[in-house]
This record gives sequence, structure tokens and C-alpha cells, in this order.
Amino acid sequence: MAESFEFDEYVRCLRAEIADVSSEPENDGYRVNRFTRIARDVLADYGVIEDAEVCYFHWEAGRGHAKSNAWHIDETEGRLDLFTTVFLDTDSQESPKKTDIERSIRQALQVHFLAIKGVHSEMEPSSDKYGMMRSIYEARNEYSQVRIFLITDGLLKNTKDQQLERGDTSVDVYFWDVQRLFRVQTSGRKYDALEIDFRKKFNRTIPCLEVPETGREYSGYLAIIQGQLLAEMYEEYGSRLLELNVRSFLQTRGKVNKGIRNTIMKEPGRFLAYNNGITATVENLDTEMTKKGMVITRVSGLQVVNGGQTVASIHRTMKADRADLSKIAVQAKITVVLRDLIDELVPAISRYSNTQNKVNEADFASNDPFHVRIEQLADTIWTPGEQTRWFYERARGQYEVARNRRAKTQAQKRQYDRQQPRKQKFTKTDLAKYFNSWEQNPHIVSLGTQKNFITYMAGLKNTQPDFIPDPDFYRQLISRAILFKEAEKIARSHKFPAFRANAVTYTIALISFKTLGRLSLDSIWQQQEVSAGVRTTLEEWMPMVWEEIRSTAGERNVTEWAKKKECWEQLQLLDVPINSELEGELSEGDPLPTVGRAARKGRVKLSSIDRHNIALVMQCDKVIWRKISDWGQETGLLEPWEFGIALTLSGYAAGKWKSVPSVKQAKHGAQILEKADSNGILNNGEDM
Repeated sequence: MAESFEFDEYVRCLRAEIADVSSEPENDGYRVNRFTRIARDVLADYGVIEDAEVCYFHWEAGRGHAKSNAWHIDETEGRLDLFTTVFLDTDSQESPKKTDIERSIRQALQVHFLAIKGVHSEMEPSSDKYGMMRSIYEARNEYSQVRIFLITDGLLKNTKDQQLERGDTSVDVYFWDVQRLFRVQTSGRKYDALEIDFRKKFNRTIPCLEVPETGREYSGYLAIIQGQLLAEMYEEYGSRLLELNVRSFLQTRGKVNKGIRNTIMKEPGRFLAYNNGITATVENLDTEMTKKGMVITRVSGLQVVNGGQTVASIHRTMKADRADLSKIAVQAKITVVLRDLIDELVPAISRYSNTQNKVNEADFASNDPFHVRIEQLADTIWTPGEQTRWFYERARGQYEVARNRRAKTQAQKRQYDRQQPRKQKFTKTDLAKYFNSWEQNPHIVSLGTQKNFITYMAGLKNTQPDFIPDPDFYRQLISRAILFKEAEKIARSHKFPAFRANAVTYTIALISFKTLGRLSLDSIWQQQEVSAGVRTTLEEWMPMVWEEIRSTAGERNVTEWAKKKECWEQLQLLDVPINSELEGELSEGDPLPTVGRAARKGRVKLSSIDRHNIALVMQCDKVIWRKISDWGQETGLLEPWEFGIALTLSGYAAGKWKSVPSVKQAKHGAQILEKADSNGILNNGEDM
């Protein structure tokens, strides 16, 4: 009865979120797309998928049709994810027709077959659909598995996963209806708990030793798991075995993964000796005694919290290299954690057991102290004038839950909406977009919602591991949010046919770069809106940025090009006008050169070439300029005045370019860079 009431409340909140267009970045008018984004975010938050890009695709193919609503290529795991949405859009809890479900699965699979045949060549290159189909086509030899996620706002009679075979392609179908979405969000866990009976499912058991008494909070086992079993488990459950953490996003091309592969292929008998093994947690575990000793027969809530690379690499080697895994054995430490302590202990176990690559924060989810503090600040800090507050949705659906809990009558709801309007709601992934855009990482934002979030949090934890936001940080955050939301609104008004999100993040990053980050964020906070000069700049620059992203891509896939650092470096050289209103608003003076006689007398006039040179030299950090100076002096390939300029520019860079090079310095600096590049100095990235 209690679950029924909570479920009804969840459905009401979901309907309200689907209807909410105020915070919808694309605002394309399609409720089905808004529901797809909501479901996508839920599955990504809880580690079911890595990420997915919402893109409605429909194509008539002969006697049939192809249709999907979102997609993602997971290069690490070698698979394609396609989403198909059966959207009923009704307040009553109906069930989709069986024929609609079967047709949706067929049409989603047809998207895959159309893509690998190269249907993108018949499409308009400036569309999102073209980017999607071309990306799938170009990755067709990189994946061997297709996963189809059927999501619906209705109730399914059966949500049991299915497996299909289509030639050499393995196809898994996963069903997510509104009730399953509800249960995964209200289960108190960040994953859909796995129930695995090893004997029934894999015809195997796992030999183990029980650790002596460890206390009431947990118990422990040491086990040896055969490589073939690990590969089969990963084939069956994929990323559901792994927490939502940075480790699951590491590429198989990394040094650690190459080492794992080489050991499997060349010295399989030494794998146990060479490999660190895995660390796993479970909620429950069944054992029995055999003639050979204790074995694990069943587990519930299994999560590999460290060693995800080992598991994925063993699986990848089996699939891609058809490796013999019969001699591969992996040691495992398995901890049985009380359910009430999962949120506390599992992230800690993951952190402390992680000794590999430096990015080692396993839990960046909503219960991280950073996000808890942001929520506390949002609850207590009013905007200037004390009329409204912003709402930080630390966990999905919190806004609607809070609104329904605090406002019982229509009058109370109207008051709540005035004080905490929907347009002032933002999420943890929004926060990462705001900061990474302003911090001049638009190529990272373009990687996708989840990867951008993970990258932002990893950077924060590595540089400031104990950082707790204060009120000043929060106000700066809201200023960035206001700027980003204004950019999204302007992007909608331009009605770009594709790549709208890229245009937004790149335009904000370009403003930050061209003005040296000197916009007055305090002023944005005080006014709760951007100034006329900033708005004009966004309106004028965004079409130029959008076109530059497309044109610099050349024959490359624009979607993939926007994810490259090289794309951002090209955009930094874009010659854009800085209007007089914006110049007058800069908090620390003019974005024009601050060094040189003309600058000191206020008589600087820049040509397109001057702006290009200044942007070019400011792309290089202090290490690069110091290296160029030392190289020029040691080899004699630079004149003394040239390596002196390089040393000066290194000093400017060390001061974060508060001193902007003069026109002459920039001109000579560009020439020095050309000399260094022709001698291979700029290509040796390892020493920079």
C-alpha cells in the first residue's frame, strides 16, 4: 500500500517534469524527447548506461521503418546502445500494446542496419541525425554488441531482458517502464541490484575462503574467479557490474589495459601473479561446503568497485581476440555489506582499494559532501531582494517532491512557484556544464552529460580533494548558470538545425577566453540576469561560432570534431567583434593588450591578424614558452631577443595573462611558435 502511494506520487512528479519546458535546453516541443532525456539521465545516474544522446530518428526503409530516440557508442565495451521510446503521454497508468513494443524493437534494430550500410550519405550533413548515423557507420567495426533500451511511461506486463541473434551481431533488449524507473530511483542504491545464481546461470561456483570475524558491519571472503566466468558475467550484465565512477570511463587503449591484454595473450599462466585482482561488494552471499572446500553459489547486489578495467579487458580480449581464458584466474576480495551501510561503505571501499590511475574518486554521486553542501546553500541563500531562491536538484525529482510536500493548497503552490520558480532549478550535471564551459573546456562538455560531469568532479577532487563550497562559490555558480541559460535561450532563437548544444558551450568558452574571464560575475548575481553587452555578444557571436565549428570540421564528423581539443584551439583563433558595451563592463579593464606604449596611452587598434596572433600566443602555457626559450638559447636557433620574448611570455602566462601581450610581442611570438613547430618542439607533448 505504501509503495502504491509512493508510486502514484512518483508518476505525478514525472508528468510535471515532462510538462516542464522552462528548464528544457532544447525546448523542441516534443514531450517524448523530454521523457527520453529523463529516462536517459536516470539510467546514467544509476550506472545502467554510460550516457546517451537524445536524437529522434525516423526513416522509411523499403517496406519497413527505422526509428530510435537516443543513441550512444561505448568504445570501451565495444557496443552500440539504441533507445526506442513508447510514449503514451497519459495520466492513466496504461500498458503499451504488444504490437507497438515488438514494432519499436524491430525499428530500433533497423537503425543499426541502416547505419552500417552508410545511409548517412543520403542525409543532410548539417543535421543531428546525420552525425548520429555517420558516427555509428564509422564505429561499425569497433562494436560487436547492440543493446536496445525500450523505455515507456506506461506499465509493461513483463520487463525481463531478452537476447536476440542477428547474424554476427549480439542484440540485448532491456525493458524499462515507469515502475522500474521508480523502483531503481527509490531503492536507496545507485544500481539495479543483481541477483546471480552461479550454478544455474553459468554452471559454475566460486572457490573461496571466509575471512575470520570482522565485526557486525560487514563480513569478508577471499576468492579465485576463473577468467572465463568473469568474461561471461560481463557479457551478460555489462556496466551493471560497475559503480558509476571514473574507472568505468577509462579507455581500453590505456597502458594498464594493454598490459592486461598482453599478459592474457602471451603469459596467461602468470595472470594471477601479475594482476592486482578485483574488489567487490555484495548485499547477500550464499556458500556451501564441497569436497574441495567452500564455494560461493549465489550473490545479491554484486558490484565490482575496483578492478573494472580487469573485468572489461578480459571480456574485450575474449570478444576481439578470441583469447583462450582457460588459464586465467583472478583473485577477488568480496565484502558483504549491510544494506543500511551501502551508501557509506561502498564508496569508501572503492576509494581506498583503488591504487591504479591517479583519477581515483569513485563516488561523485548525489550523496557526495560537495553536492550536499550545494543543496544546503541553495536552501539558505536568497537572491538579491530576498524574493526567490534557486533550487539544486541533488537527486532527480527532488523539486517536484519538495513542491508537493511543502505546498498542499493551490495558493501555497503559487507561492512556492514564486519563491523557487522552475526556471531556477538546476542539477549536478548542469553544474558541471556551467563550470566547464566558463573554464574553457567546451570540448569536454561536448563529450556528453555524464563524461563531462565525471571529468569536472575528477578535476575538482584531484586539485582540491577536501573542498567544501562556501557562499561565494555558490554565488559564482549561479552567475554561471544565468549566463548558460541565457545562451541556451539565444541558441533556440537562432534555430540552428543541429549542434545547438555545442554552439552554446563554445560561445561561453570563447567569451571567457577573449575577455580573459573578466566578466563581472558579481554583477550577474546582483542583477540575476546578464547585461545588455553580454546578451548582444551572445547573439552576435553564436552564429559565427556555430559556423566555425562546422567549417573547421572539414570532411570530419562535426559531432566528433566538437569533442576534440583541436576544435577548441581552432575556435580560439576566430576573429569576433567585441562591442563597446562589453568592453565597458569588464571587471578588470580592457581585454585588449595591457602591455606596450599604445596600450598605456589607450590608443590600441587591432586588425584581424593582431587578434589572431594574440590568441595564438595565449594558447600556450608557461611551460611551453619556457621550453621554447631554453631551446632557442641552447641551440642558437632563436636570436637573443627572440628567446627573451619567449621568456617574457612565459611570465605573462604564469600570471594567468593579466598582462596581455602587445601587438608587437604577439606578432613576434607567433613567428617564434612557427620556428619551434617546424623544429618539432611543439610536437613533443610528453615534456610539456
